[in-house]
Amino acid sequence: MNFFKRATTSIVRRPGKSVILLLLVFILGSVIAGAISVEGAISNTDANLRRQMQPLATITSDWEAFEELPEVQLFRERTNELSMHVTEWEHDTWPNIVAQVEEELGMPEPTMGRLLPEHIRALRDLPMVASADYVARTSIQTFDFNRYSGPHIWESDHMEWFELHGTSSTSLVQVEAGNIEIVQGGMFTDSMLVPGSDTSHVIVSSAWAERNNVGLGSIVNLHNVIIDADEFGETWCHGPRCDERIFAMAGMDFEIIGLYNLVGYVQEDNDWQMVERQNTLFVPNWTIEDLERRVVIANAQMWEASDYEPAWGGMPSLDDIDDMEFGQWITSLIMLNDPDDVEAFEEAIKPLMPSEFWIPEFRSGGFDDISSSMETMQNIANWILYVSVGATLLILSLLITLFLRDRRYEMGVYLAIGEKKGRIVSQILLEVVATSFVSITLAVFVGHFISGQISSNMLENNLLAQQDEVDPWGGWGGWDIFESIGVPSQEMTIDEMLEAFDVSLSIQTIGLFYAVGLGAVIVSSLIPVMYVVTLNPKKVLM
Repeated sequence: MNFFKRATTSIVRRPGKSVILLLLVFILGSVIAGAISVEGAISNTDANLRRQMQPLATITSDWEAFEELPEVQLFRERTNELSMHVTEWEHDTWPNIVAQVEEELGMPEPTMGRLLPEHIRALRDLPMVASADYVARTSIQTFDFNRYSGPHIWESDHMEWFELHGTSSTSLVQVEAGNIEIVQGGMFTDSMLVPGSDTSHVIVSSAWAERNNVGLGSIVNLHNVIIDADEFGETWCHGPRCDERIFAMAGMDFEIIGLYNLVGYVQEDNDWQMVERQNTLFVPNWTIEDLERRVVIANAQMWEASDYEPAWGGMPSLDDIDDMEFGQWITSLIMLNDPDDVEAFEEAIKPLMPSEFWIPEFRSGGFDDISSSMETMQNIANWILYVSVGATLLILSLLITLFLRDRRYEMGVYLAIGEKKGRIVSQILLEVVATSFVSITLAVFVGHFISGQISSNMLENNLLAQQDEVDPWGGWGGWDIFESIGVPSQEMTIDEMLEAFDVSLSIQTIGLFYAVGLGAVIVSSLIPVMYVVTLNPKKVLM
């Protein structure tokens, strides 16, 4: 009788032991299958979410890593010590403190470098980048225009302020991202995006245009009002009494070339955010620099003509302006070709950045919220997998060893009649693997079903708990750099996140489970096999 027939006969004639082995492997296999199923579900969900996620990124500074540098901490401690002894601050006080510390420590002030427009433009050549732009930002305060304030219009004699967002692209990323749509006019042309005229161009919301009785083709003067200082050195006031204190209007003319409407906002939701979006004006980046320069020049002229000192310390003089930089508060916006290019993009930008402390941040929407919950589940699943595999190795090793001890005489007979040990080992493995294969086949579906139910409930509970911690001012996750430039996150509801959670079985998941399950069973049989190999037939049969 060959070893294959002996193995099948042994399984049939020992139904009790075969059933015990089958049930034990089924239970342990169900646990392993559940853990592997969760791993597969997390992988599937991650892929689903990335396909839904718009691949929009910005470059941001990694301040936490920078501040951990020993030289940075040393420099901070010393400058803070010196600044505590300063009784009167002037505009050059801090530079003097920094220069003193540099001399004391014998090293320049640590810096992570500054992100400049040329760094952003360099990203346009990367193969995974669809577009790369930057937004220079500033604000204006003026009496000449009214803020859009929603459906309930109210009049004010205060100065109103507006956000100016710049662009160096002929297509606004807010339009590409689907947050606004141009309803009249068009976008900036290449010639509008470079300096060369006293009249620039602007794209405004249709609500703002209606509120201020302007329209397509209108010329508006966007400026900051420079108020003459009073005896207290203050330059702020509001109302009609400010008319006689206006020193200058620092600004320039803009032609309205486009009107936009918001997309995806309803009156009842995010009202304050909606109002801010409606009061955002889009202009070429170069005008931001030009406007800031004009404001600083006007302020310097005002203080040189004033008989008073500023209440908050020294101000730049006209002689300082040539050394100053303007329009440098920029936010980068990079659109990738494919969400799967995220990791490649992270690596590709490293040599193009000012230092290692400039890293990409991606517009995630609901991805961060569900990924943190999935990470928790993945950690739990990993521990369950490790423990269940370890338990399988230990329990099956002991069980198979006990079964074989009861079959010592049978093994001795095989050896006595000249059967090779390799064929006896093959018989044992065949018996164990054949029974375990049936158990594992049943366990893969049972474990998958149970883990799917449990993991879905865990995910839902985690998401509900996170929703309870929502920041009322910033939505999920609080302040967001994309929100600040009018590109709100692609928020997903809990139901949408749960729909993205895919617990379906794939060929890879099933193959992995069989590999882990059968692998654990085979390894568990090694110790009993060693027992068979060391048997002496004479001692067994005597």
